[in-house]
Amino acid sequence: MPAQVRSFDAIQLVRDELLKFGQRSNDGIDELAGEIRRVVDWVEHDRPAYWKMRVSKAYDGVTEAKSDLHRCLMYPINDEQPSCAEERAALKKAEAHLAYCREKQERVRKWAFTLRHELHEYEGRMAKLRSMVELDTPRVVAMLDRTIMSLEKYISGSVGGPAVRESSSEAAEETPPASEDWNDEVSAAVFKEHIEPMAPIVKSALDAIGRMRNLLQEAQRDLEG
Repeated sequence: MPAQVRSFDAIQLVRDELLKFGQRSNDGIDELAGEIRRVVDWVEHDRPAYWKMRVSKAYDGVTEAKSDLHRCLMYPINDEQPSCAEERAALKKAEAHLAYCREKQERVRKWAFTLRHELHEYEGRMAKLRSMVELDTPRVVAMLDRTIMSLEKYISGSVGGPAVRESSSEAAEETPPASEDWNDEVSAAVFKEHIEPMAPIVKSALDAIGRMRNLLQEAQRDLEG
């Protein structure tokens, strides 16, 4: 009986955790969707305008630095051409800053393309996860409820335990003569038939979530002013 009780508790725990997982998944998907929309909008609209303004100012800086150097060169000192080292350094710095801003402009375009491409892949995986949560999870929970009821009846001695069938849901609902380990066998069948197939979908979704979060953070770090 202890093994049977443990088996019952395991199914009850899985049932409860599936319900929690479904709610957490929906909440997490919705929360991350909001974060994605915010960052994508920032990359596609805020950053282009921001770095366009920075490039314009950088051009002005180069123009001003060139004017300063030109004025310096116009006034010889003791009939000698001035070095104008300070003005030359300022011009070099202004040109480097302009190159930096133009590179950021290009990075904005690349990030916009990358995020849109990754978002397409991400949404595909999330659709599979949401389908599992909204369709498969309630079905499995209902089946687990039936299994739990059958186990409760068996443990209380009101009915004999079912032998494992080809389908675990069928096994949970039929009541042929009891065997000592029938509920452990049903538990194993339940996990194999209904829980294990969820694992690849969950793993794929978690991988996509982790990748998307990393990309969002990297984009924000890269495109900050």
